[in-house]
Amino acid sequence: MYIEAIILGLIIGFVRNGRLNNFYEAHFKGWILAFLAFLLFLVPYGIKILDIPFEQLALIPYISMCLIALVALFNFERNGMKIILLGLALNLLIMGLNGYRMPVDAAAMEAMGHGSFVESLTNGSIVNYMTLDGANVLSPYLGKIIALPKAYPLTELLSIGDIIVSIGIVVLIQYEMLLSAVKSRGSMLQFTYNSRLRR
Repeated sequence: MYIEAIILGLIIGFVRNGRLNNFYEAHFKGWILAFLAFLLFLVPYGIKILDIPFEQLALIPYISMCLIALVALFNFERNGMKIILLGLALNLLIMGLNGYRMPVDAAAMEAMGHGSFVESLTNGSIVNYMTLDGANVLSPYLGKIIALPKAYPLTELLSIGDIIVSIGIVVLIQYEMLLSAVKSRGSMLQFTYNSRLRR
């Protein structure tokens, strides 16, 4: 869903005459934490492949998401970051209440044709997800329980947090693409105002 949000944000940005080059000029605070979060997200797979004994594998992706939330917090003043942070907070909350794992509606996943995923989920092969059975009472509300419409080409379940984060990503991207245009208009208005004062 996040990839689709990025694409949608870019499309809206281009339609509104935004510039992709703005991202080269953007200075996001704490960006190194996002890179570290990506590396941490891959760690559980490496541990499983190397068969290294580690009981709290689910904690590692959780920490990774916490780092992403920190990046959003450091850049709180940017349009869209507040929305992203809210979505991440909801996901972190429900995962924290479920042993650092995101609860998933297994029956809905089965109905969508993801039987192998459900099987991996029930036997514990997937470290950062769990079924709704035995999950916290908030899980049916904040877990991955929202199915995309059948017309959508990709079948997946989303949480409320996922949807909020996706909206924030769209807002952030198109705003950043338009940022130079906004600054230019602001400078032009200031110049016009100053010129009138001199007259």
